[in-house]
Amino acid sequence: MKMTEIKEDFNSYFYQQAIKLAKIGSWVFNVNEEKIYWSKIVHQLHETNPKTFIPGLDNTLTFYREDFQSMVKEVFENCIATGAEFDFEAVIITKKKKERWVRVIGNAETIDGKCKRIYGSFQDIDAFKLLELKIREILGSISDAFYAVDKNWRFTYFNKEAENLLLKSADDVLGKNIWELFPTSVDTPIRKIYYRVARTKKKESFEYHFPGDGRWYEINAYPSQGGISAYFKNIDERKLAAEKIEKAHQEKINILESIGDAFFNVNNDWIVTYWNKETEKLLGRKRETILGKNLWAEYPDVVETGFYSKYYKAMESQENLTFEEFYPALNMWIDVAVYPSQTGLSVYFKDITQRKETEIHLLQSNDRFEKITEATNDAIWDWNIKENTLYWGAGFKKLFGYQVEKITPTLESWTDHIHPEDREFVLQSMYEVLNSSKQSNWMAEYRYQKSNGTYADVTDRGIVIRNDEGEPIRMVGAMNDITERKFLEIQLEKERVEKQMEITDAVITAEENERQEIGRELHDNVNQILATSRLYLSMIEKSEISEANFGYLEQTNQLISSAINEIRNLSHSFISPFMEEKTLKDAIQNIIFNIKSTSEIKIKLEIDGMDEKMWSEKLRLNTYRIIQEQFNNILKYAKADLVIIKFEQDNEKLILTIKDNGVGFDMTKKILGIGLMNIKTRASLFNGNVEINSAPGQGFELIVLMKLK
Repeated sequence: MKMTEIKEDFNSYFYQQAIKLAKIGSWVFNVNEEKIYWSKIVHQLHETNPKTFIPGLDNTLTFYREDFQSMVKEVFENCIATGAEFDFEAVIITKKKKERWVRVIGNAETIDGKCKRIYGSFQDIDAFKLLELKIREILGSISDAFYAVDKNWRFTYFNKEAENLLLKSADDVLGKNIWELFPTSVDTPIRKIYYRVARTKKKESFEYHFPGDGRWYEINAYPSQGGISAYFKNIDERKLAAEKIEKAHQEKINILESIGDAFFNVNNDWIVTYWNKETEKLLGRKRETILGKNLWAEYPDVVETGFYSKYYKAMESQENLTFEEFYPALNMWIDVAVYPSQTGLSVYFKDITQRKETEIHLLQSNDRFEKITEATNDAIWDWNIKENTLYWGAGFKKLFGYQVEKITPTLESWTDHIHPEDREFVLQSMYEVLNSSKQSNWMAEYRYQKSNGTYADVTDRGIVIRNDEGEPIRMVGAMNDITERKFLEIQLEKERVEKQMEITDAVITAEENERQEIGRELHDNVNQILATSRLYLSMIEKSEISEANFGYLEQTNQLISSAINEIRNLSHSFISPFMEEKTLKDAIQNIIFNIKSTSEIKIKLEIDGMDEKMWSEKLRLNTYRIIQEQFNNILKYAKADLVIIKFEQDNEKLILTIKDNGVGFDMTKKILGIGLMNIKTRASLFNGNVEINSAPGQGFELIVLMKLK
């Protein structure tokens, strides 16, 4: 045997062994004859007997699991029609009903553009595929997001959590370049880190702020087959919590530095761990010279004072303590609050020397205060704001009848007896003074309930006493019963109003009398003179004067006639319409008739609610004059074409409304004229008032309310 033949047999042998180990079979499909040839391995993979089973196009397709059959059919038909190569993975169900993953590769052989034969390979990939699916299942079930990219930075895996966090599906990213899909990451640190992991083959963990969604991620990157595999999770909540902790810590520092109290902290070994600015100022010691040092070693003079014993007591008992102590070294009274914890003591303190001196002076003046309260009729009071205790002097019983010794001495014992309608504004005014460091004096007038249930009018004055920090600690003052004075003031005001109404009534009555007199004079005398003049003129014969002068004579006669008519109308407007026993309705309709005779204004009168029987003569006359006055205003200024007059009445009051659709005016700019002032004056005679509503272009509404009795 020749060497070349031996070599060929050797190659053929090992080739067959390699195919057998790889479980790769071959197949051929003759398109024209529709016959399929399977190699021995293909039969083995289908678990069919080569001697008894003849593969065909139909029975071959049925071996594929139902969910793959349409895809396989479509691939084969496309290959026959176009000659396109194919390579797919699918599941077959063997003759013995076993499922097996296979890879099928096919290529077409064409002659004159027509597919004559398809041949290819058929490989068992079941173990590899099941392992891949298991890995995918594991990666898909882990709580962290995971993806993998190859050496060309193309995605090879993308699990469910990665889809959720990055808002892209695996189908959209697999096989695509990570930097093209996420371009906002290109110029950020993540790209340098990934390249470094791929190059150095070393794992790196880091936190990353992704500009694409503005969120924070914790990423663990591992080298993987030239590319990288990355596990990551969103850490926004952790970052936010860390920021909150840092912010809270900084806020704590800011608070401790900004509070008015001095503050320091020691641990269980009495080592100073914090020393704020106010402590530096009060004790004259910079923090850098005390931090990390033993408190008692730095302040040995305190060991013999109450500070030492009380600090130890708080440390041992783990109970909060507050106390006041004198520190001889600084000649200072100090108010101390101690808060123990498992790690040491927190101590707040402040200088109260001035307050202590003030308290001594107050104690000395208490006797004088007691004597004053006994000597005055005012109800002197002293409110301790911090303790909410209220002291009443003897005048409280004298003025209001309460037994002081039976009252719970709190602020509520005072506020509960303030009239409900006054309570809110009284307390508001008092707390405005208390909360303003620039104010110290308070005063209010209100109604206060006496022990018999009646209310007294009182004036109450108080002075606020503040501590060194400007906080109110006490308030002292006195209540004075002004009920009698208020009663006299009300009576005086009532008399003033009554007197003013009498004067107004007298003036209007005098005006009416004068109008009546003028009206009669015009009607009875002046009109008679003019009528006589016209009579004399009519007696002149036309023949006795020239043609030109006769024209003047006729014109004079006409002017006299006009004057007589004007005077008649004027005298009628001056004279009360009720002298002729007319009703107000008749008088109003007469006004309307006269206005309609000389203008095109439409006037609507609504008088269904009017009952004149309940009216006094003065009310009728004043109502008539008000309507006259308002019509004068409308004719002069309104430029209206519609006026509505409406009466509303009940047993107590009359409401007259006159509304026009004229030009109106701006009530914030225009001052009321004499006419409207006259209307207000007439309404006041009947304890009434006038309301005016108007705006530019919105007309004018006059509402007059007058009491019937």
